[in-house]
Amino acid sequence: MKAASITCATMLALGACAATSPYTVAETRCNPARHQQLVGMNWGEVFLPPNLSVRLIDRDRIVPATSNPGRLNLHVDEKGWIQRISCG
Repeated sequence: MKAASITCATMLALGACAATSPYTVAETRCNPARHQQLVGMNWGEVFLPPNLSVRLIDRDRIVPATSNPGRLNLHVDEKGWIQRISCG
């Protein structure tokens, strides 16, 4: 019983020390399944890792044909609300 109590105490202590990510989504490459949660958020509220390549695309912007599968494209409206995401 004493060993079980020590184990539980250790697990609780480790859980309390677990680091949480400061990023809205911590992926460092475009991942549609994970980044889909950004849709509906304002670009100003989003905090992404600095090593994630991101391109903001609004309706008036001409998008170059360059493709980068790891780059996250955020399609935003005129007020910065994310309408959809894509990779490329």
